[in-house]
Amino acid sequence: MSKRRRSTGELISSVAFFGASIWLGFEAKIFMENDNILKGVLVYSGAFLSLLAAMRFTIQRIVVKFGEVLWPK
Repeated sequence: MSKRRRSTGELISSVAFFGASIWLGFEAKIFMENDNILKGVLVYSGAFLSLLAAMRFTIQRIVVKFGEVLWPK
């Protein structure tokens, strides 16, 4: 796998997903404090998925490296 610079669009979308995950985390905390457990859990899951989306390129690199170790060509 060759080194590739990330494009500006990739960086912007990663920052946006990361910001959304932080915001959703705070909103979920407010729901949980107001005894809206179901809404809180759903918003927490959205925050977690947004965090995964922000780290999608890092996750992809890790999966590719594990694939190369497990199944060498």
